[in-house]
Amino acid sequence: MLQSSRLLGLSLLAALSSLLYINFYPLLNKYGGRLNIKDYTYLTTHLSHGPSNNNKCWTFPEGKACEDIRIHHESGTAFLACGYPETRTVFYPPLGTYDTKGARSYREYFLKYDIENNKTSALDTVGWDGDLVLHGIDLYLDFKDSKTLYLFAVNHARKGESILVFKHSIESNSLNFIKEYQHPLIKTPNAVAATGLNSFFISNDHYSYPSHYFGLLRYFEHTFGPFSWASSVVHCSVAISGDLDCKIVSPAKSHPAANGLLLLDGGKTLMVNEIVEATTSIYDVDHVSKMLSLRKKVKLGAPADNLSIIPGSGDVAVCVFPDATKLRARLSGNNPLNSSMIAPAAVLRLKQKDDYEPEVMYWDDGSLITVLTGAAVDPKRKKMIAGGVVERHFIVCDLDGVVF
Repeated sequence: MLQSSRLLGLSLLAALSSLLYINFYPLLNKYGGRLNIKDYTYLTTHLSHGPSNNNKCWTFPEGKACEDIRIHHESGTAFLACGYPETRTVFYPPLGTYDTKGARSYREYFLKYDIENNKTSALDTVGWDGDLVLHGIDLYLDFKDSKTLYLFAVNHARKGESILVFKHSIESNSLNFIKEYQHPLIKTPNAVAATGLNSFFISNDHYSYPSHYFGLLRYFEHTFGPFSWASSVVHCSVAISGDLDCKIVSPAKSHPAANGLLLLDGGKTLMVNEIVEATTSIYDVDHVSKMLSLRKKVKLGAPADNLSIIPGSGDVAVCVFPDATKLRARLSGNNPLNSSMIAPAAVLRLKQKDDYEPEVMYWDDGSLITVLTGAAVDPKRKKMIAGGVVERHFIVCDLDGVVF
């Protein structure tokens, strides 16, 4: 009955869609916050760049569907949030799939990679027995103990969206569960950036969860969008009462599709990547309120996913999709599992000394990874670790020719 109601609702919305396209579409542009984009060439700057730093890469099939990566630079350890491409075609809310019974597993996994010794280790999640469907992650360091860190992770559990916090000792292979955070404003989380043990930013990449109201709102977003109001950045912190307080901190109508987050300068700067605008927004963070004020918007020339700091230089590595059309085709239907459908993948380097102007650091035709969503760079060992949300492996590439 529920499925029939949903199909009826979608049919009615499809009919309404036709009317809107014919009669009311201009009204959405003028009054509905729709971005009336007519020329998409701004997304194709790096389409024909050609190979760069992709000739000395190797694969790790034990790390599948690794959407995001962070490096603990002091120990030379990369942390990867991984999963199963097959189950993500069944249940993965960011991709619009939400079958809560049909997936083989709703327990994904973390890996860590020893960069110096070229070795991966599976991390055991101790104390957390619920669903584990992973997306963005971040590391928060314990400055009193250099061998201890806290891992924040976006979790798309069937019972609801949340942020999980784990404690990890560098010398161990376990993640000890500390806390789960849930709030109505943590509704479509993509990335997380920790500001403290009990506080963090998140990006919501859509306005609505894919199954809410029989999926009608998400259908509306995808059919008529992009909308300037559809996405947001939220800051959450634990109040004295113990409750989690969350509020939208990004300027109104500033993000149609916010994605990766990166906190810099001891929490004074937040970078936010944009899929639709193909930009990195650099925000000043108010010390008290955590409200964001735009300092600069960097045009990337391609839709952007996650980003990470390159220590020492202060440069930033940004994952981009040079061919948005082929990317959409790969992510549609059953194609996420079709690794023969390739599209270019790239990682840009935003140079701090040049006011974060981008240059291509890595480019591949997609033979290694097509949907490259996360990358982190170790400048000391000149290695880049990269993964993708539906990919069959993660990769490590030598960056011997790159000067940091």
